[in-house]
Amino acid sequence: MTNLAIALMLALQTALPGVGQDRLRVVSEDMVSVVSNEFSSGALRSSITQDDALPMLAAVAVGESALRRDIEECKVAGDGGKSVGLGQVMRGPIWMGHTRKEICGNRKLQLKLALHVLDACWQRSPDATSTFRCYTSGDPRKSSYAARHEFATYRRVRSHVKKG
Repeated sequence: MTNLAIALMLALQTALPGVGQDRLRVVSEDMVSVVSNEFSSGALRSSITQDDALPMLAAVAVGESALRRDIEECKVAGDGGKSVGLGQVMRGPIWMGHTRKEICGNRKLQLKLALHVLDACWQRSPDATSTFRCYTSGDPRKSSYAARHEFATYRRVRSHVKKG
C-alpha cells in the first residue's frame, strides 16, 4: 500500500468512522490507482490537478454512497434507478458506452466515471466549490446541501492527504 493510499485511507476513516479498515483500504487503493492511471494516460481534459482530483473523488464517493457495498453493487440506486455506483453517476453519455452490468461489477470503473464527471465539471468552472455544485446538480451555480457537504469533505481529505 502506497503512502498516498494510506493517507487517503486515514482521511476516509475520519469521514466514515463506521466503515471497516479492509473496505477503506481497498477503496483507497483503487482511488489512487484510478486517478494515477487517468492522469498518466492523459484521459482528463480539464486543468484539474492530481492534488485536487484524488480528494475530490474521495469526497464524491463519501457524499454519494458513504462507500456502501450495496450501492457499489447497485442493489441501491439513486435518482429513480438512473444513478449507480459509488459516485452515483447518472445514466447517459458519462457512462462512456458501458452497461449498467459492467459498471455495477467494477469499482474501478465506477471511480473512473465519477472522476470524469469531476473533470467535466472542473472544465466548466475550474474551482472546487463550483465543481461540487456541478457534480451534484449539473449546474455549477446551484448550491445544495450535498455540494456543500462534499466540498467540506474534500477540504478535510485534501488537508489530511497533504500532511500524510
